[in-house]
Amino acid sequence: MTNHESPDFNQEILLERYQVQQELSKKAGRRSLLARDLQTLELVVVKILSFGNEFEWNDLKLFEREAETLKALSHPAIPRYLNYFELDSPNSKGFALVQSYIPAQSLEAQLKAGRSFSEEEVKELAKAILEILKYLHGRQPPVIHRDIKPSNILLTNRSGNSVGEVYLVDFGSVQTIARRSSTMTVVGSYGYMPPEQFNGKATPASDFYSLGASLIYLVTGQHPGDLPQTDLRIEFEQATNLSLSFSSWLTRMTEPIASQRLTSAEDALQALEQPGSTTQTQRKTINLNPIKPPGCKLSLNKSADFIEVIVPGTGFFSKRVYVLLLWIICLPILSMPAIITFINAAIDTSYYADFYMLCFFAVVLVLSTIIPVAKWIWIVLLLSSGKLQLLINQHQISLASHVFKIKLHHLPPSPREYIIRLERLRESYNNAGLIIWAGLRKYGFLYQGEFFTLTPPELDWLAYELSDWLDLPITKE
Repeated sequence: MTNHESPDFNQEILLERYQVQQELSKKAGRRSLLARDLQTLELVVVKILSFGNEFEWNDLKLFEREAETLKALSHPAIPRYLNYFELDSPNSKGFALVQSYIPAQSLEAQLKAGRSFSEEEVKELAKAILEILKYLHGRQPPVIHRDIKPSNILLTNRSGNSVGEVYLVDFGSVQTIARRSSTMTVVGSYGYMPPEQFNGKATPASDFYSLGASLIYLVTGQHPGDLPQTDLRIEFEQATNLSLSFSSWLTRMTEPIASQRLTSAEDALQALEQPGSTTQTQRKTINLNPIKPPGCKLSLNKSADFIEVIVPGTGFFSKRVYVLLLWIICLPILSMPAIITFINAAIDTSYYADFYMLCFFAVVLVLSTIIPVAKWIWIVLLLSSGKLQLLINQHQISLASHVFKIKLHHLPPSPREYIIRLERLRESYNNAGLIIWAGLRKYGFLYQGEFFTLTPPELDWLAYELSDWLDLPITKE
């Protein structure tokens, strides 16, 4: 960018009201300026989105969303919305958001300046930010920050026994649950962004991951992206000297699987203040198997847009197939004498009424033989050459059996947004298995199904994978 493209705002008066004092920060297409409101004489922050070579329409969408969100919020630890206007000055053209100025440094700046934090101070910071998140996530619809990191957390100087006053700023990546869509832009900061945000998905638990990663930066002095990882888990313990309870809490905050993190700000606060406490759902999910069992014949295909589970049949040489083939052969043989008896009686009768009645019973007997035999033939083909397919994409969930090119839905497909619950049923139940509830319909796999049999380790693995992709906690009954 040339000097002409990098305007000097110093002492410029914007909107004939905001006199620029100095530049606070600068990045592609955006600037934050410290200015004095000539009407109130208070210092304010003016955030500017400029039209230029680096401008993208999605930047404007996020900028307007930040203004809308701040306008609706009212919390002492969040900047206040003051104004929003179109900027048309000799130095810049674009849009400007004015918010209250907070006289405090970011955690990142303080750490780089040499300030250190004890474990108790980090806990105090964590509680303060969780209280802010409790407010944000409790809004209707919930507000997700999506970019919590040390540079977006401001802290005043120590005051007595207090670590200082804590503020959360920069709502440029904010999202509300009501705005979620399949085309959501991926936003966040490397090292502080949870895995699900790489797929464009974010939930309140995503903010907990970012908070946990930010606190790890404070206790280690290292960027989370520079620390070693195992299965996407940040390995920070060797770089710190924390108590076991607080180290475990940070690990739970930064679980790669969103459904296995602490589920709410209230739960996170309780777990921080009462080490060892956990919710019933969390206790039930941590024992599930995240690894595909050896010898498992199930197929799992997934991307950001869909997840597909394919269960193959047991094969032709299985006990169930042999039993069905025996019935297919025996049932017509056993039914044939009765059918012949009805036909002969109909031929010999001299009364039309009796003749039609006997023919009717003969037809009923034939159909009662053909229908079960046809069903069993279908099952034999399904077990020997077919498959069971569970498919969830951005639009719907479906469960269907496939034999050659014939497809039979077990239930009508349901809209994706109807999915509300993922349930792992105990093996002691007759209907033990894995169930996905979409409204009042149940899609899933049974331990001893009519056509297919899945083992408990396979069901545990599928529960883990589906929980990860759907971003739903697993309920065990």
